[in-house]
Amino acid sequence: MTGRAAIRPADDGLASRVAALVSLEATLLDDRRWHDWLELYTEDCIFWAPAWSGDETWTTDPQRQVSLIWADRRNLAARIFRVEGGDSYASMPLPLTVHLVTGIAVTSSAEDIVEARANWLVHSFLRTSGAIVRAGSYEYRLRQIGAELSILRKKILIHDDAITGAIDFYNI
Repeated sequence: MTGRAAIRPADDGLASRVAALVSLEATLLDDRRWHDWLELYTEDCIFWAPAWSGDETWTTDPQRQVSLIWADRRNLAARIFRVEGGDSYASMPLPLTVHLVTGIAVTSSAEDIVEARANWLVHSFLRTSGAIVRAGSYEYRLRQIGAELSILRKKILIHDDAITGAIDFYNI
């Protein structure tokens, strides 16, 4: 495999809970329920969208290489604050979004950590400039506490080689 974890069958209960969490995340983003969305994330979470570093690879070290987004929970809360307060000029006007998430699969699980991946497509519509469609894959590291799953790390791989328009947490 080329850097991706092997997909292993998970017990149906775990796979269903992961799919429910990923689907809920997409719904909350599309409904602009950003504070509820942020509650899906752990206090020590990382939200990362690496940049392309070549024809077929993304950056791998967010401390030394360019990232499109590298945010912890505090940075995500600040982004929400700016978007809601009208201080994010790249988000004015806010697009209507539809997140389509498919191919959700658990790639590994051990003790309290579950790793999963999914494919995504986001349709964003701005009344001022029309529609933008982006696609890619998500890689999740989830923390399991009892029956609850929370997002510890989300890596967003954008498969477009050129970014059209602004990107932020709500439209990728």
